[in-house]
Amino acid sequence: MALINFDCPECGHNLEVDEGGSGFIVKCPECGNPLQIPELPKSRRLRKVAAATATLVAIILLFGINLVLWFHARELAQDVAQLKPLGAALQQAQAISMAQEAEIARLKTELSGQKLPDIAALGQAALAAVAETESLARELESASRRLLENSAAERTALLRADMRKRVEAAKNSLPAAPQIADVGPGQGVQGREIVFPVLPGPDGQVLRENAKVVGIDGDKVSVTFAGGTATYALSELHPGVAAYLPVDPLLALAKRQWGAEVFRVHQTLQAARDQKIAQLRDAIQAQLPAPTE
Repeated sequence: MALINFDCPECGHNLEVDEGGSGFIVKCPECGNPLQIPELPKSRRLRKVAAATATLVAIILLFGINLVLWFHARELAQDVAQLKPLGAALQQAQAISMAQEAEIARLKTELSGQKLPDIAALGQAALAAVAETESLARELESASRRLLENSAAERTALLRADMRKRVEAAKNSLPAAPQIADVGPGQGVQGREIVFPVLPGPDGQVLRENAKVVGIDGDKVSVTFAGGTATYALSELHPGVAAYLPVDPLLALAKRQWGAEVFRVHQTLQAARDQKIAQLRDAIQAQLPAPTE
């Protein structure tokens, strides 16, 4: 800590005290005259305030970077969980996250001791972690694709989950919601009478009006309407129709499309994950100080 140097106005004795005593009253050790220790110069006070402010800003910036890393790491972990069995890869990602948390904890400890971290170095470390995450993501993509290629059950599960979302979303684009009522045993479909005021085709075109569902056999849906009966494959109807029927949503997609569609869904998931990682990289780079020329 810096010293304050001043003279006793009575005897001229020179004194030196720590700057922390600024403003206090002391006795001159030479003549006993009570003295007030001079105030710190304004420039020195401003430097102390600036140092404290810089420390606070660094803590806030570090917290923000930590929050961004945590949020995107959590989303990435959720994506990885869908590509089982990849436990070893997930453990590796968790180990990276734990290492990042340990580094952040160390930096916080340094800050508590008035040591300002090198924000640029911290940002570069974060970017290096993102690069490691990108490398891990590429390995996960390769492993998950091999898994899909070798497991019909995994292909079916992935495609069924995607079709369930698409069928549910398509409900809102039906020309009119179906009329559903509970009926007695042996009537309707599993105890419900389902009537579509407008039964649409896959592109929304009107196939039948006031079509009552009278039977379901696998992917075949039988209906009655004024003037006759008809049977449609579920893939021949608007996807939103399946949301109201006791059927596997996967059957709303024609079987001949399953092979190509499963890998399209896989690629879409990978692209979404890569976009999240890119957003994380951009968020970190936005926190870094501008390079000096």
